[in-house]
Amino acid sequence: MAHYDIFRERLAMKYPAFGHALWEPDSPVQVGDVGFIREGRFERLFNALLPEDDRSQEFGVPEHYEPLVPSLSNHIYGGSLSPNNYCSGGVSVGADPGYHPPDDFRQVSFQHTRTRGAAVLSLPVLTRRENTRAQGEFGKWIVKHIGSWFAFAQGLGMGIAGMEEIILVTGCDRTRSWTNIAFLGGQADAQVSFGVRVQGLDTNIHYQLLPELVRGAVISQGPEGTVRLYAI
Repeated sequence: MAHYDIFRERLAMKYPAFGHALWEPDSPVQVGDVGFIREGRFERLFNALLPEDDRSQEFGVPEHYEPLVPSLSNHIYGGSLSPNNYCSGGVSVGADPGYHPPDDFRQVSFQHTRTRGAAVLSLPVLTRRENTRAQGEFGKWIVKHIGSWFAFAQGLGMGIAGMEEIILVTGCDRTRSWTNIAFLGGQADAQVSFGVRVQGLDTNIHYQLLPELVRGAVISQGPEGTVRLYAI
């Protein structure tokens, strides 16, 4: 299994309410987006909440398109996730005695010894959440329109094989920076250690990652410095 699929599937098993974790979360995602996940990245087709002529509908819209208009005008609400390490089963968090980051960096270390793959999403700063209260209406809308959405996607030649690949986004989480880890499994001493420093009002972030401290895993870290919000 590819590392980006291990990452998404293992985290979905541990945190089903969080939805799909993206290995490459730098593409913008909004509530109402319709698209699919390809190699850990969300590929947007259109947004079901926006009118047909909205400038963001880059590829156009399906035939006989009509936007979803939820009964509640203020159906999108916010929330947050605290800085934390979100680990799938089989991952332990601890200190690496062989790694000494600079004094102003906090050490983060993960170990995994099982044969199956595992995943970690490490968030160094507060994450902003957006979700819709109109879950029922969203569910009925995708059932009603999935046929035309699938035909639209196929017409664009993006290689979608089945309707089940199409996603209607009901919520997303946005962070300024991240560390994604996929343990591939089958290595008894699999481990990842790195240092992280957060300065100012959670906006200036720096990492220290040494290649020799990554064993049996693939890692992807988000931007450093003063950074904007990304959907994860």
